[in-house]
Amino acid sequence: MDERLIDVRSLISKGDLETALLIAQSIEEPYWRDYALKWVAEAYAERNLELALKTAEVISTESLRDEAFANLSYLFSKGGNFKLAIEVARKIRSEFTRKKAFRAVATILAKVIVERGAEVSLGELGLDENDVEALKPLPPGVLFKDGKLMPGGEILKIKGEFHNEVIQLGETPKHVPEKPAFGVELRQAGYFLDYLHLVKELASVEELEYWAGLVEGPLRDELLEEAGLLYFKAGLFERALGIAENVERTENLAYLLALRSLEEEKLDTLILLAPKIGNPVKRLLLMREVVVRGLLDRKIAESILRPRSGYLLARLLKALAFEMLGDAKKSGSADLLQRSRETFEMGVKIQREFEDRLFYQSSSSSHSSSSHSSSQSSSSNSSSQSSSSR
Repeated sequence: MDERLIDVRSLISKGDLETALLIAQSIEEPYWRDYALKWVAEAYAERNLELALKTAEVISTESLRDEAFANLSYLFSKGGNFKLAIEVARKIRSEFTRKKAFRAVATILAKVIVERGAEVSLGELGLDENDVEALKPLPPGVLFKDGKLMPGGEILKIKGEFHNEVIQLGETPKHVPEKPAFGVELRQAGYFLDYLHLVKELASVEELEYWAGLVEGPLRDELLEEAGLLYFKAGLFERALGIAENVERTENLAYLLALRSLEEEKLDTLILLAPKIGNPVKRLLLMREVVVRGLLDRKIAESILRPRSGYLLARLLKALAFEMLGDAKKSGSADLLQRSRETFEMGVKIQREFEDRLFYQSSSSSHSSSSHSSSQSSSSNSSSQSSSSR
């Protein structure tokens, strides 16, 4: 991983997007450069729509580019620019991600219609009928008729702010969508998936946990994580932790719980959660927090960074030490300088142990090979002598 990713994140948090963009563009490794560009594009969404789009369009990794477009689509719709949000969503190549982006736009648009409590013409929103077709099926509580969008049916009220990836806790819906029947009628998996994602949007914890018990693999993890995030936002940390323990990989839940465990110095819980964090950048950020708090430990480092070898662990720790050294010099922090030194020294120690072990194995192998050769030579000589005597 390129340590400049941390610089990009820091600059974005300070609002210096111009410098963040320059540093992101300077990263040589394509994947990490694309990761940084995605962050910058999303940060520009509220400041400069055109630059946000241009930055997202140069991302070469398709999955990251699709993710950037999906997040921009959500941010544009949140700002009331539904036409642009739909146009950006259409750029997404992944069908699943594209549908997810359209669903997010539709949900925010429905919220606007419901809050107005009156019909709204497409022209007023800058949309046309093709745009509405892209958003279908429309969320419950909204109808499209005679070129107008209007409230209709029972309206689900959601408190707080809707997010594309993390949904704020809202009121549990009194009526959940009709469950699809398993059997002859269910011929296409697409309907089942659409139903599950609709459940996610309605933010019913009970339904999320119910359906997670019926499916397997990544979809199960995704549903459970959504439920766990709702518990976390509500302050029900023990219930969120219980869900995280039953998930193999998460995007946000394990990371948020790990940070909380770190604040409370519950290191055993931190070690349990760290391997479940799928995002390598978040793992590195978590490792930095551990070091800054003076809790550096090899076991913790291995559980968070998950290196394939001691050599890679040493490299990661030394890279982190250099990044912290730069921050220490800028801030003049003696504590940070000390943490940097401790991290570097641990990296050096681990690397030496790794190299010593390799040398020992190499020496043992050479000795074993030499002994085997000597044995074969002795056997050959004995055989020759026996032949001679005969």
